Amino acid sequence: MEFMSDMLSGADSGKPSLFEIVAQHKMSDLIEPALRHVTSVYAHRYPRYLVRILNWHEEVYAAIMLLVERHYLRAYGGSFAEHFYGTKRVRTRKIRGDSSLTRGDVWGSLALLVGLPLVKSRLDQYYEKISGGAAARLLGSSFAQVGQSQDPPSESASSGSGLYGVRRRFLALRLSVERLFKLCYPHVNFVYHAATALYYAAYMFDRTDYNSPWLHILGLQVRRLSAADYRAMDERGSGTSDLAAPANGSPIRFARNMVAYLLSGGLDFLKVLLPLSIFFYRFLEWWHRSDFHKKIQMAPPPPPPMPLKPHPDGLAVPLDQALCPICNETRTNPAAAPSGYVYCYPCIFNHISEKHTCPITMAAAHVSGIRKLYSDS
Repeated sequence: MEFMSDMLSGADSGKPSLFEIVAQHKMSDLIEPALRHVTSVYAHRYPRYLVRILNWHEEVYAAIMLLVERHYLRAYGGSFAEHFYGTKRVRTRKIRGDSSLTRGDVWGSLALLVGLPLVKSRLDQYYEKISGGAAARLLGSSFAQVGQSQDPPSESASSGSGLYGVRRRFLALRLSVERLFKLCYPHVNFVYHAATALYYAAYMFDRTDYNSPWLHILGLQVRRLSAADYRAMDERGSGTSDLAAPANGSPIRFARNMVAYLLSGGLDFLKVLLPLSIFFYRFLEWWHRSDFHKKIQMAPPPPPPMPLKPHPDGLAVPLDQALCPICNETRTNPAAAPSGYVYCYPCIFNHISEKHTCPITMAAAHVSGIRKLYSDS
């Protein structure tokens, strides 16, 4: 829809809107927590195999994304999220009229897509550790988390000699660096987010063609995929790999090419697996919230009990169902005994009060089990 509106308004149809750019960044930010949650769930079931992966989740995730992003940058000219939303990266300064990414552009993009988020996350964790947590930042160092020491070593303790003195001076230097980092990092973090917000605003008002300061440094722009790009991808086909070498009849070369094709095909399948996973998750969420889920899990109602047969020593059942078996007259104020047979209410009440049995089945009964019947007629 935004592509059609850009064509009708005469704007640059190849330039993605800010909403597309933000959607790409949000998608990249949400993949890591989703995988962490899945890993944590299965780590509780299989701690022997997955607890170490969970402890080093960010590094493992960065290694996986390095492989994924490298494949999509080299094969499609954009990151996984950018290709998912139909965009690619192009060079601002073309080389011989070609705006495709060079090897240096690919590695620079990988540094910003994988390396920068990992470093930023580790710095955030380190600042959270040395600052004592949110309570300490808000209420003071006295509310620091347990184990966070805020006091530097005294001069008398740091003025020793030998190896012990070197160690104390190293600790003093470390605390000084931590205080400097604690003082400067919030300002650096503010500049980081402020620069991103300013580029968003400038990009939205067409003041710049770069949606990020990091892309500006690399000299790369994000553009929509054209019809020629889609035709080139169709001609290229899925499952092709740059790692594959020409076949020469060697079993080793054949095995290498098979691994390369399988790996490339698996990475290409991620763009299909992601929407399928989202649909499956939404389906499960709807299923567990709907009444169908509850009805299926609900046990079926038990069948009604078999009716009691008349006892040989009891009263006979009249052929006319409108008659009372006790007085043999048309029932008035009908009522059912616990056995299920219907009588006049005064007749069955007096009979059960005296004999405590059903007059037809001779089964034990109590007046509290009598149920009066009402008819619309």
